[in-house]
Amino acid sequence: MHRTKWALGLVMTVFGLLVTTQFRTTTTQQSTDPSKLRAEELSASLKASEEALKASEAARKKLESENKRLQEAVNTVTPPPSEEKHLKGLVGATTLKGPGVAVTVSVSDTSSTKARVSDEDIWRVVNELLSAGAEGIAVSGQRLGPLTPIRNVGNRIMVGQTLISAPVEVVAIGDPKVLEAAILLRGGVQDVLARWGLKATVQKVESVELPPLKSLPSFTFAKPQT
Repeated sequence: MHRTKWALGLVMTVFGLLVTTQFRTTTTQQSTDPSKLRAEELSASLKASEEALKASEAARKKLESENKRLQEAVNTVTPPPSEEKHLKGLVGATTLKGPGVAVTVSVSDTSSTKARVSDEDIWRVVNELLSAGAEGIAVSGQRLGPLTPIRNVGNRIMVGQTLISAPVEVVAIGDPKVLEAAILLRGGVQDVLARWGLKATVQKVESVELPPLKSLPSFTFAKPQT
């Protein structure tokens, strides 16, 4: 009887050891399961990505708000009076006064009766003066602006919406010496016009006044961008 109890106790002890060992083995396998570890890594990575996305979205909204504030500030800024006058002078919206030259283009006394002053001749003079630094130009009293056309209309020339006839006087404001030299340059405008039976005389003036445009150009299709 005593041996039986002893044997039964030994069997129970061995069984307990086996159960304990199996439990530890199972627990160890579960803790080192690659698929479980991978899922945990993906979950942590997803969480980190979501946090980074939230931070980026917050930064984007902050930049958009700052950009909107700056844009509103720019739109409300008005140019200083001196700059505004300068801009008006450039587009022909105000009277300009200063030194310059007066160039008169006419038919030469020795030319044939077929010679006449055309829009192309006036453009030659105007472009030469602009290249020489003219800051404002008027043709026979008509101020030139950024969109002022000069074109032939029959035997006459139209500047803007005004018809003019020869002789044509082109007045420009700028350095008188430089502007005069540009017209009288050998092989330049004066010599080219002479080939067509025309003459261009230049006179330096200490002070000349250019009138503003009769009407400022307006936009129909163009949309100024801020």
